[in-house]
Amino acid sequence: MKDKSNYVRVDKLTSIIGGQITKEYYIKDGGVISASTAPGCWGPMITPELYSGHEVTAPVYLEGAMPGDTVAIYIKKIEILSEAATSGTGKTYPERFDGDPSVYAKCPHCNIHNPKTYIEGIGEEAIRCENCGNPIIPQTFENGYTVVYSKEDNLAVAVNKEIAEEIARNTARNKLYKPENSKQHLATILGRADFSDLLVRSYPMIGNIGCSPASAIPASKNAGDYVHTVKKTPLFKQPSLNEINDAHMDISHIGEGCIILSPVLVEGAGIYFGDVHLIQGCGELAGHTLDVSAEVEITVHLLKNVSLEGPVIIPVKSELNPRFQPFSDQEYEIGQKILREYGAELKEKSYPIQVIGSGVSLNEAIDVAVHRASRLTGLSIGEIKNRGTAGGEVGIGRVSGFVYLTLMLPESVLEKIGLLELAKTQYEA
Repeated sequence: MKDKSNYVRVDKLTSIIGGQITKEYYIKDGGVISASTAPGCWGPMITPELYSGHEVTAPVYLEGAMPGDTVAIYIKKIEILSEAATSGTGKTYPERFDGDPSVYAKCPHCNIHNPKTYIEGIGEEAIRCENCGNPIIPQTFENGYTVVYSKEDNLAVAVNKEIAEEIARNTARNKLYKPENSKQHLATILGRADFSDLLVRSYPMIGNIGCSPASAIPASKNAGDYVHTVKKTPLFKQPSLNEINDAHMDISHIGEGCIILSPVLVEGAGIYFGDVHLIQGCGELAGHTLDVSAEVEITVHLLKNVSLEGPVIIPVKSELNPRFQPFSDQEYEIGQKILREYGAELKEKSYPIQVIGSGVSLNEAIDVAVHRASRLTGLSIGEIKNRGTAGGEVGIGRVSGFVYLTLMLPESVLEKIGLLELAKTQYEA
């Protein structure tokens, strides 16, 4: 049963995140936050009124959180609410935006930026300027597909054109679910089915979750591989890398049971989330995946003794590469047996964590992850690289430049950086 005195239901969505946090939504340490999220990328991307490729929850003020602290976010629930979803690789219409199609869309007929729009019909021409009535979608699918989803079976199937267009008509009739306060046009209005009959397993995960950046930016830009594009429009001040905290991760295993440690950059932390994916493979090769509405619930804990440069993830055991899952007692006994033959012993256990890195390329992102891990742990760059090779690996969130570095770290190191109890709780439960 929830403690109603330390529970908040967020019913507002925003496309801009960061800067000073109000106390409209307020929580104390250990509190629970819930919300119905709207689909991420493609819906906002085809909605000129929005200033980002995401609609995320309004930020929540966490009592006592100050810059330099860390918030531990426990994902307790992700329940898919969408009946259908769509995605694809993209192409743009340059005359319908200035600088960035997801941020500064315009009507080329009225020359109005970020105009309100309405739906008439289906397909690319369905989204029309309220002022002049002309189609003004700034970007669309180069190759797109639509799926229908079975919640009971956790499976989805890509449909043919006839079904995709019927889903589009239902979208135009407002028969598909989206949160009440969402401003986006659901991307299923496009009715695309460039291929069909692909069966996919559902593993709901959250693409954008963490604490607010230090200055206001489009919600989708809170990541080192995207933030450099903020300067493409005159709407937002270009933040430095230390003014963002890589909350837009798109890492495939940030689902139920995962713990995310997010750096606090502003008073009150400004905890937010959105961009839930039905499924995503490592790398998000197409640049986008099947975004859905979802009911999400998280629990948050304020860590005063932990200071991070970027997120750290403690995933559920089943989402780790089996090679780098925590060792069993039997395996430790075997390790001790091996060492006894040489007159030595294993002094402590190890547990895996994942350190995030981001940049304008995968090489830069990997370098950032390695250096962040070295500064966090106090271990040398060489030791981090060795541990990340024999006792860990580099995983790709986005091929545009977002990675996670899995490291098996000894108890003494984890205790020094304040993460030992979190790791033990996650892996010994």
